[in-house]
Amino acid sequence: MFSRYLTYYSPAIQFVIFCAIMSMSMIVGSFVVELLNQHFLGVASSSLKELKEISPQLAFRLKILNPVLLLLILLLPAYLFAYLAYPKPATYLGLQSRWVSASFIMAVVLLVVSLPFVATLEMWSTYIPWLKPSNNDSYEVLSKAMLKGDKVSDLLLNTLAICLIPALAEELFFRGCLQQVLLSWLHKFPYTALLIVAVLFSAFHGQLSGFMPRVFLGLALGLVFYFTGNLWISIFMHFLNNFISVFFTFLKERNLIHFDIADNSTVPLWLGLMSLILSAVLIYFFYQKRVPFVPFAVEKDEEPLTE
Repeated sequence: MFSRYLTYYSPAIQFVIFCAIMSMSMIVGSFVVELLNQHFLGVASSSLKELKEISPQLAFRLKILNPVLLLLILLLPAYLFAYLAYPKPATYLGLQSRWVSASFIMAVVLLVVSLPFVATLEMWSTYIPWLKPSNNDSYEVLSKAMLKGDKVSDLLLNTLAICLIPALAEELFFRGCLQQVLLSWLHKFPYTALLIVAVLFSAFHGQLSGFMPRVFLGLALGLVFYFTGNLWISIFMHFLNNFISVFFTFLKERNLIHFDIADNSTVPLWLGLMSLILSAVLIYFFYQKRVPFVPFAVEKDEEPLTE
């Protein structure tokens, strides 16, 4: 039936195929990771959620396995879908767009100025019963254990396992593929498509206390990609967001700083609101410089995929 590139078919069919590829990858990836957990960690996935303390040895092994999981359930299906969707997968994913230095600089500024509002959102989440951190202790225990380490080798490993690979895998999957498909399908309501992707992106992480902040960050990443067509910018923003936490935690572990980057209780309300305003101004900058989004489509007379 599918003898041509997927962009030859309707966005609805593309979405169904994307969901099928995603489902198969998650089933296979979860099976493989469960085996690795039992043989490499000696702990089943279900038991990990019940642990109140994570040893340094276990945290190190988790940092090795986490990228494997992301490669299997996000990066592999993203590339497979792009390969089936368009003759030039890298072009479809937004990886061959023209590099504009000003856009990268403004993206960095946008991320930095948005951080106080992100912290404010996380603080507000504590007032919502089902979003309180106390309901999500397992994630906090795992994430804090993985960030620990005061050696340069710990910083390098964390940069690779917590910053670089997640940024690549998650942006290729959520923005490079899912956002492209939904924008093609909901072309009359592009911002609805971006919001859906941002919500799914946040839900994927499974951290209730960080749900609202990640929706905001996901929406910012989606808007930047939507306006520029360059996924490298979103990948770099995502990497930088993760690296800020990793780097400042590393400095704290070495007693070079004495504040906790994850402590949002000290962020004043006026700073959070100013952060939101400045973020909106910078997003408007990208809007003014936007490259019109045109859904990828293989012409009807394109040669079949199998020929």
